Amino acid sequence: MTGFEPYWNYPENSSWVVAQEVATHDLAGVRIYTELMPVSFHQVAAALRRAIDQHTPDLIIMLGQSGGSDRVKLERIAINMMDSKLPDNEGYLPDEEIIYANGSSALFTNTAIKELRTTIEQLGIKVKISNSSGLYVCNRLYYEALSVAQSRPSTQVLFVHLPYYEGQPSAKPEKPTMPLDDMVRAIVAIIERTCGTHQAI
Repeated sequence: MTGFEPYWNYPENSSWVVAQEVATHDLAGVRIYTELMPVSFHQVAAALRRAIDQHTPDLIIMLGQSGGSDRVKLERIAINMMDSKLPDNEGYLPDEEIIYANGSSALFTNTAIKELRTTIEQLGIKVKISNSSGLYVCNRLYYEALSVAQSRPSTQVLFVHLPYYEGQPSAKPEKPTMPLDDMVRAIVAIIERTCGTHQAI
């Protein structure tokens, strides 16, 4: 499971806070590793591949912050492009750059995304399936993970965008938030459903 480091004017990132909280859960038959990803178009792919080589995961869940969202967003698609109005943490600003010249225009999650949405809805947590993970570093990471999965068909891959958490110091006051516990429960439910374990959460 990955989360992102702070970026722009956010001294903390809800994705990493949630990842760390999820990792404290003891899920039968599941070993959770967490990796902090750089907000860098040039560095994030190598960071992910190092983590995959180290942990050889059956499931890769990547978390990102989506300030302004009022619900958990399950991302269906990664696009073969990088583009941004704001730079990454290294100051890089891509302008409609292709990630891989010979890569597919888009790659799709290999998880049962509608079943996961239903599972989270049954917990009373706001959730939606999103068909655009944007073109920032989140999408760059997702495209890399799905590219890796093409040669590792047993590895399931999903990117999840999360709102600000309630009480997050850097959350913009006019934007919605979500209880941290709800986001944690949603991610735990994804892990349990995907890995075939079922526990009270």
